[in-house]
Amino acid sequence: MGDSEIIEHLWQRLENAISEVKEKYHRLCLKVSNSITMNIMDAEECVSDSYLKLWNAIPPDRPNSLKAFLLRIVKNTSIDRLRK
Repeated sequence: MGDSEIIEHLWQRLENAISEVKEKYHRLCLKVSNSITMNIMDAEECVSDSYLKLWNAIPPDRPNSLKAFLLRIVKNTSIDRLRK
């Protein structure tokens, strides 16, 4: 499924949207988060929290790039976890 379709599913609040995001981007999100937190358990929790933040952000936001939007959320969530 393409990013524009996933964004549309998120916009319509279809339940399969997050599972599609996970299928497509989970390993990349985990890699980014782990490179920041340096702890796989924290990284997994950050990625999970990021999916919820993504769900809550669309709508009202409608990003041009789902990948960039999601990775920004993952990065910020991971940095917040590192600061704690």
